[in-house]
Amino acid sequence: MKENIKLSEIMTIDTPANRCALAFSMQLQRYLDKQYKTLFMTGNKSDLVRTNLSYVKQYLENFNAIHEKTTYIFAKESWHEMAENFGVKPFAKELEHIAQNDDYDFYYFHRIDLFFESDITLEIKNALLGFIEAIRYNHKKVLFSYNSLTASGKSFETLFAPKRDLSFDVVLNDNGECDLTMKTHNRLLQKEYARICLISDQTDMRYLHQTILTNQPNIKFDLISLEDLTQNQTVLNKDTDLILYNDSRKFLTKDVAQKLKELAPYAQLFWITNRKSIRKSDLTESKNNGIDMLFPKTFDIKEYIHYIEQVIQRAFYTHKLNNLSYLEEEQSVDFTTFTKRLLELEQKQILHSVIMIKLSNIDHDNLTTFIRKEDFVCIRKNIDQALFVLINILPEHAKQVISDRTKINTSQIVHHDKKSLVHIMES
Repeated sequence: MKENIKLSEIMTIDTPANRCALAFSMQLQRYLDKQYKTLFMTGNKSDLVRTNLSYVKQYLENFNAIHEKTTYIFAKESWHEMAENFGVKPFAKELEHIAQNDDYDFYYFHRIDLFFESDITLEIKNALLGFIEAIRYNHKKVLFSYNSLTASGKSFETLFAPKRDLSFDVVLNDNGECDLTMKTHNRLLQKEYARICLISDQTDMRYLHQTILTNQPNIKFDLISLEDLTQNQTVLNKDTDLILYNDSRKFLTKDVAQKLKELAPYAQLFWITNRKSIRKSDLTESKNNGIDMLFPKTFDIKEYIHYIEQVIQRAFYTHKLNNLSYLEEEQSVDFTTFTKRLLELEQKQILHSVIMIKLSNIDHDNLTTFIRKEDFVCIRKNIDQALFVLINILPEHAKQVISDRTKINTSQIVHHDKKSLVHIMES
């Protein structure tokens, strides 16, 4: 159970016993891999919650540590007034705001059915579904408790059923203790690894995915071509969780998409197209064809990987990216620091490009103005050279970025691969 809770993002508790739900929500936080900052929102009266908290405190180890990292909001009184005066839009916007708030990474809606005393409307459902998607995208966690015997509780049970990873039923036994039953709904929680398959004939796309996905813990990565698939359909493993399609010669038509999902029935399907931009009509058409996500030829790599993480429910890349050791340090570094940072990027499998220009080709004192805060540069005046490292950019795109910002022709800009970098470092 502990491991499933760590991997889960959307969880529910169904119980008429408020004290049990409250006790379990705090117990659950003990199973997480870090001290989460919690936003606690309740449909109960504040006095009742405080009484239940004082009871839970007597029996829960580490209560104070969890309690101190929790912000409590008692919304029962204000919700009805807000809904009557302003409608659902403020509620939806507030949900979006709190899902993105860095102050919290665990959200607990205690007796959410008491926020709404009748069946929830379509607008409320859409607001909550949008909140759930934001939670997944930001790799946070949410726990909803409700009583499915109430009218709105039944609606919540139906709404959350296809979205949740875990559900818990909690009842009071004859001794006044809470009995817990857990159900696993997400098949990825039952697997030791997530399986991703790239179908591509493009060198840059193969390089990108091999860099970030090969030898990752809890991920199995398959790289195949359409020719491989034509000769032997079993090269696409039926247990695949995500298919990434990028073939410049063949469109991902409805027939092709359906065939891929026949071979891998559990898989979601992403298509990296040759289009420069994606229109709203393209997204609608792709959804109708069974394609889950559509990306243009030039896309934001960080956001793209975030979508992959969302599907496989493993933040294998974003966490490492956000915790690079040098993010708050100087961007212009000496060669020793430069090589140290490069080694960290290699070890953490962070996609990066190393670009070299001649200092004599540019008239500028501060080269850090050409790069973002996560990038860095090494200036080697003795050999008339500047080495830029750009994160999450493929080599050709990186050359163009430096060309656009320095006004140097791309023919005068060099990309260094691993082999040439070893030579530079050794020299």
